[in-house]
Amino acid sequence: MRTTPLDIIQKQFGEARRGGYDADEVRSFLDDVRESMEELLRENQRLRDELARRDAEITQLRGSEGDIKDTLLLARRMSDELARKARHEADVVVGEARLEAERLLMSLSDERRDLQAEIVHLRARRSRLVADLRGVIEGYRRALDDLAPDAPAAR
Repeated sequence: MRTTPLDIIQKQFGEARRGGYDADEVRSFLDDVRESMEELLRENQRLRDELARRDAEITQLRGSEGDIKDTLLLARRMSDELARKARHEADVVVGEARLEAERLLMSLSDERRDLQAEIVHLRARRSRLVADLRGVIEGYRRALDDLAPDAPAAR
């Protein structure tokens, strides 16, 4: 059975038949024991309150820890998703750049082919013009030769 400070105060001792204890000393001792016990009980209650407060704090921190873990997982998922989207967008940009480069190369190839055809056409035209010019010059030379029969042939 647990003894409380009130039990100590209310404790009554029977009278001893012979040579009992001094009642004032017993009362003084019981008062000291009661005060010590009250102090211990207050300290015990303070420690219980502190323990309850710490338990509540631990519970709150565990909840916060769960929230932090959830937040970190969410952040990781978002980071992974952003990285995946960035890779996808980069792939799209690279693909579009490749298509544009191929389009430009095809366009330049077509332009080169057209320029080469133009060069061939211009060379052929030049050859015709040179031939025509030679014919005209030859015609004038003959005409000159016909105009001056006494002059020696200039060749």
